Amino acid sequence: MGGIVGMLLYVQMAVHQENVVASLEVESPQVKEELPADTEIVEKEVAEPEPGAVGTADISEDTEYSHLVETESPFWNVYPISSPGVSAENWHTILVQNRFKIDYTITPLAPRDWHLVRSNKAIRVQFRSELLAVKDILARKKRGKYSIQLISIEHARFPLAVSLLSRLLNDGYYAYLHRTDAKFEGKYWYRVRVGFFKNLEDARTTGKKISEKYQGEDYFSTKFWPVQPGPQELSRPVIDLRQPLNKPWVIQLPLYSSQAEALKDMAQINIETDFSYISQKLESASSGKLEFRIRIGFFETKKEAGRMIYRLKKKFPQFKRMKSLHL
Repeated sequence: MGGIVGMLLYVQMAVHQENVVASLEVESPQVKEELPADTEIVEKEVAEPEPGAVGTADISEDTEYSHLVETESPFWNVYPISSPGVSAENWHTILVQNRFKIDYTITPLAPRDWHLVRSNKAIRVQFRSELLAVKDILARKKRGKYSIQLISIEHARFPLAVSLLSRLLNDGYYAYLHRTDAKFEGKYWYRVRVGFFKNLEDARTTGKKISEKYQGEDYFSTKFWPVQPGPQELSRPVIDLRQPLNKPWVIQLPLYSSQAEALKDMAQINIETDFSYISQKLESASSGKLEFRIRIGFFETKKEAGRMIYRLKKKFPQFKRMKSLHL
């Protein structure tokens, strides 16, 4: 697998109306992002990581790894894939909710044409097809502007939606969740989507491959729907690193000993917040046990974070031990 792409530039994928496609999103104004001029793109090949090579820890075989690592500055960074995907020194972020879009930021070991990168003060998903678009304005047509929707899963089954994401990501697809902004049939729903494709033909071809690959398995239907997401879904970064700079307060919940418990609480939290994330790390360098952490952000002042804590405790009495922290 190719290594993490260094010094990459993000170019926003514009939505374009050559074909008429059913859109499940409400259009919102597109935000343009300027690109620095004369920036070189460097791509390095590195060796495939050894999943269990982290100190002397006997890590479970089903542990998923992440190279999106929390740091002091710029708060998050993408570590080289040759580095450990889990450690006792750093928190590795594995799930990010940014408004209605949810990314499972694990590091798949399958070959793929996309990577997480830090670029232009943001953590983004970078597709290889975008590299040429930086140099060649005509190549911008290669940017993806379509997704395929595979299934919608009700809010109460959020852990199942994440499990399906894991399956798709580990098979090399860029999959993500998009939560409905309103309730249908009295529930919020998570749309499991795979993106992004430059045209309908590519979207339908991939949708057919996925349907055939998972044929006969539970939860994966033989049906899929090409959709044209709104600009915010296409262009929103996984993490905007300017947010913690301007709003340095977060809310932290008590640590969890299992990912399942963290996901259960995350299901409740993400319908009430604009940004939340789950991270994991080893309890110690010699331990194979993982611990998990949920944080909610970002707040300009401690008082603002306190108001959110009060609101969450009032709605979810089980969240009794939340605390505000300054990053």
